[in-house]
Formats: sequence, C-alpha cells, structure tokens
Amino acid sequence: MKDIYRNRQFNIQVFFLIAAAILLFKAMQIQLLDTSYQKRAQATAMVKYVMYPSRGLIYDRNGRLLVNNNAMYDLRVIYKDVNPEMDTTKLCDLLDITREEFLERLDKDWKDRRYSTHLPFTFMSKISARRYTRLQEHLHEFPGFSVQLRNVRGYPYKNAPHVLGYLNEVNQVQLEKLNGYSKGDYIGASGLELAYEDQLRGRKGARYVLKDNFGREVGSFKNGKKDTVAISGYDLITSLDIDLQSYGEELLQNKIGSVVAIEPNSGEILAMVSTPTYDPNLLTINRSRGQAFSTLLQDTLKPFFDRSVMAKYPPGSIFKSVVALVAMQEGILNPNRGITCNAGYYYKGQRWGCHGHIHPYNVSTAIEHSCNTYFFTVLRDIVDKNGFSNPHAGLELFDNYLYRFGLGQPLGVDVPNELNGNVPTPEDYDK
Repeated sequence: MKDIYRNRQFNIQVFFLIAAAILLFKAMQIQLLDTSYQKRAQATAMVKYVMYPSRGLIYDRNGRLLVNNNAMYDLRVIYKDVNPEMDTTKLCDLLDITREEFLERLDKDWKDRRYSTHLPFTFMSKISARRYTRLQEHLHEFPGFSVQLRNVRGYPYKNAPHVLGYLNEVNQVQLEKLNGYSKGDYIGASGLELAYEDQLRGRKGARYVLKDNFGREVGSFKNGKKDTVAISGYDLITSLDIDLQSYGEELLQNKIGSVVAIEPNSGEILAMVSTPTYDPNLLTINRSRGQAFSTLLQDTLKPFFDRSVMAKYPPGSIFKSVVALVAMQEGILNPNRGITCNAGYYYKGQRWGCHGHIHPYNVSTAIEHSCNTYFFTVLRDIVDKNGFSNPHAGLELFDNYLYRFGLGQPLGVDVPNELNGNVPTPEDYDK
C-alpha cells in the first residue's frame, strides 16, 4: 500500500511541475517574446498624428511667385473619445451640416481595416480658414475632435493653368502603385505639378501622443523619440516669363489655338499658351472645386485640352525654310535660283494662290516674301527627284530629313502628355 501512495504522490508532483513549467513558459512568451500585447496597449494609449509638409513653391524666371500654399483644415475624430452628451447641434451649426450628415460622417464600417474606434479618421475635409477660426474657439467643447492643418495651392496670377497643372486626391490605383501616399493625400495631376511631383511634395512627418482613458493628451510618446519632422518640398524655378505668358493669353482671348515662345539660344520656354484657358484658382482644393471641375469638363471648347503639346496644326510659312534647306542639301536647289510666280501655283486645273510681291530671284528673296509658288515648286522637285513615276522615294527622302529636324516626334518638354507631330508618309498618301 505504501508503494501505491508513493507512486501517486510522485505523479502529482510531476503534474504540478509540468503545469508550472507551462505557465512559466507562457508568461515568458507573453512578456518577453510576443510583442503583440505590447503593441495593443500602445495602440490604445498612443495616437499617431501625421504632419504634412509644405509643397514646394513655383516661380517664373524673374522670381515672381506663380504657385503658393494656402492653409486648409481637416477635422479629424477618434470615435471612442466622442462624448455622447456633447452639444452636437452646436457643432453642426459651426460646420454648416445637418444632424443626419453628422451621424453619417461618424458612422463607419468598423470591420474595415481603414477605420478603428481608437484611431483618428477624417470627419470633414477642406475646411476653410474662415470656418476654422469659428470652430477653433469652441473645439474644446467637443472631445475626440481635432484639427489637421493641410496646405493647398493658391495662384497669385490667373495665367498658365495648363503649364502649372493642378492637384487631385490620390486614387485607389495610385495608392496601390506608389509609396508614401495615404488615403486623402493630394498628388500632382497635370502640368508641372505632375512632372515634378517627387520634388515638390516633400516628406511627411509624424507626432506620437499619449492619451489617458478619457482621451486627453498626457504627453508625447517616449518623450518624442519616435517623432519625425515634416520636410518641405523643393521650390521650382521655371523658364516662364509670366508677363509674356499673360500677353500671349490676351492675344488669344476668345480664340482657339496656342502660342509657344522659345528662347532660341537655350531652348527655354518663355510662354506656353493654350486657349480656351481658365483661372487656375477654380481648381484649388476647396468645397466648391467639384462643381467647377465638372463645368470645365463639360465645356464643348475643351479648356482642359492643352493645345500647345497635344494639338496638331499645319506648320505654316516657317516650314518653307525647311524645304529650302533640304533641297539645297540634296543639290536640287541652287541658292541663286529664281522661279516665276504668277500670283499662284497651278497644277491639274487647281490653283494655290500667292500674294503680290517682287520676283523671287533667289532663295533669300523667296523666304523674305514667303512666296508660295516658289516653295510648292521646290517641294515638287524634291518629291520627283527619282522620277515623276517614283514619288515614294522622293517623299521618303524628304521625311527622313524632317525626322532629323526633330519633327514628327515628341521633343521631351517637361510638360506631360506631349504627343507626336504628324509627318505624312507615302503610305498615308496611298490611302
């Protein structure tokens, strides 16, 4: 009998030892190895506030400010910190919304990973500085609500919207493809804002705040060791001359077309006009922007269409100098050759008129007076270089020179959406 009790006692001791070892291991795992509980505790007590940088400014070649930053505010809220007894009617009056809108903005799908009852989310965005001034005086009456400062674009001049571009809120596709953006961020959508997005946007910072169980701030997390400062974007100095840009837009008022002024020595673009145009301030981020954008989008004159880089126009008389250079390079045209102009060029019963001028007795005079007959004749000589019955070879020769001049292909200007020019090929004419 003594042996039986001795075995039972041993088994019980082994059981308790094993149980104690398991408990010790679990305690060690929770406290030393598994950090998930620590993270949950921190998430409950700590709130991260994003610090948005100032976007880089844009200047013209003479240092005049073309694009600046204006203050705008987002009202953010932590759901669990909202006091059910607070004066919601007063808050609705300050924000100019109805109680139904208030409840709708506060009601989120808490199963969605984007939202959490203990993390801030945007309750209302695009609050003007004037409305924020009214709200700020009473913000302490609404626990859980805080204001996030944002910078939006402003335009001291009403010119060059196609060149400067505008911002949009980042969409879902961009969120999936690009790093460093979050829902609600703004991104360059056109013009220089798009082309230089990486340089202009800057880098976001963060501030970590400790809160008590009533949602009140009690200090910075770890004495601010995890905080990072926002870094402003780089400023951009363009080659534009805003006075020349404004003059070009004035010349094209009530017209459809484009003017591009280029400094020949450097290739710098001094003005890039596309009309119809619009006031870039219409598309700054505010609560009326959606209606303005929709109105411009539905305009039949297509003010969003940047004719300076996307439209195709006949080159006009400037092209005559190219025809002359190609012909002289090929030995088809002598610089001193004169061609009779009878007020127009005639072929197969058709006439392409010219204007009254002196006899074009050489290339220089023909260019000076822009004689249509002279350059129709020279172009025809180029196309017929290999015989009247073989125009394909002559046109291909001419087209190859045009490509070498850079025609028919994008120039690589740093304004997005530039399209190819059109150089007709033999195949085009065969159609």
